[in-house]
Amino acid sequence: MLQNKYPGMLVALVMVSTSFSAMAVTDELRSTFNPNNIILPSSQYTPALPYEANVWVFNEGKRYADADYNRIWATPGADDEGNAWYMPGYNGEEGWSIQRAPFSSDAVYNGQTSYRWITSDITGEIYLRRTFTLDNVPDSPVYLACGHDDAPSEWYINGEMVHSVTDGWNNDEYVLLSDDKKALLKQGENIIAVHVHQNWGGAFADCGLYGADVTVTRTLLHTVADGSWPCKYYILNYNTDIEPAERAEWFGSDEDETFWIEGVGPFSNDRNMFLVTEWPSQVRPILVRRHFTLTADDMAAINNEDSRVVMTCSYDENPVMYLNGTQLWSASGWNDNDYARLNFNAEQKALLHEGDNILAVSLMQGAGGGHIDYGLAVEMPYSQNFVFFPVSEEKSFADNRIYDLYGRYISTDTKGLAPGIYIQNGKKLIIK
Repeated sequence: MLQNKYPGMLVALVMVSTSFSAMAVTDELRSTFNPNNIILPSSQYTPALPYEANVWVFNEGKRYADADYNRIWATPGADDEGNAWYMPGYNGEEGWSIQRAPFSSDAVYNGQTSYRWITSDITGEIYLRRTFTLDNVPDSPVYLACGHDDAPSEWYINGEMVHSVTDGWNNDEYVLLSDDKKALLKQGENIIAVHVHQNWGGAFADCGLYGADVTVTRTLLHTVADGSWPCKYYILNYNTDIEPAERAEWFGSDEDETFWIEGVGPFSNDRNMFLVTEWPSQVRPILVRRHFTLTADDMAAINNEDSRVVMTCSYDENPVMYLNGTQLWSASGWNDNDYARLNFNAEQKALLHEGDNILAVSLMQGAGGGHIDYGLAVEMPYSQNFVFFPVSEEKSFADNRIYDLYGRYISTDTKGLAPGIYIQNGKKLIIK
């Protein structure tokens, strides 16, 4: 039992023994999908520009049965020179024909008349070969639009596989091509080849290329995707205790933190991606304070008229966020594993200052699960002349890093991982 800080409030000490990853303020190039940066239109994101592809379909009218789930029925044969269906220069077996996207089981998809290669109750395969010409290979990173319904599905660029899906469906899917996969694109003629399997229900096959929006992101407060984080926290007795704590301005810079618990976040009541420190959210509300230091260089980045300051928060439930003693944001309910995003306006940017700053949040007790994870970053425009904040190698960010539930870095490859729940790119990763 910890001494009461506020009259009439019970404070319970509930902690998990762990250490946190102290992250340096870092500059990182980040790519964001933008459907307006069209390199090669797709049916999902640029339906007004339908494309043509050479199509081969296996559809013998076989109705789906559970025993046939994800079973590949047929693959086009190699040509006389041994080229597989996805290779440049392939000139294979009969049955290929030029058809116009979208390739769907719907009569009309995204406002365009479909090539209905199959119906929703029939199982089969579709193979696409789409030839296109590039005047120049884009300088920016490139996203592949790879909508599919169902799987297994594969996408190839100039004969090399760049993406595959083993199960499920996602018409909205897109992936950022790695540098080596982007390097498959060339000036002149290129080919994207696609295979999509249909189990049952709706069917859809798609492809397209889009240039990424590139920003430089400076992380001021990291989320669990980059490890656990230090904080001070206080567990109250009842939701009704939050109001008198607010009157006492628990979130302000003058708050005496003597009786606060020094610990690590994020917090959760259940073994999930947010469980670093246990919080009995079914019976107790919580207050959390996170300190961070801003330098003159940070403030210059923040005050750049083209920069965005962004707060992200995954919560359960009813968070109220404060920045340096001023209420910044609030939300009702919960958002599960998603993250709310707040882009600061000019007044909110002005709350930040050189030196010590505090981003604090309160959450209510709820009958179900509860968790809190939040972060703060500056997104700056990128140019080739951008000077990066110096970062040591051991504290640099890397795409596809995998962490355990305690924020410890594990690997960048899922091979060999024990069954369990991990975190990759800020999302839950389940290994069975």
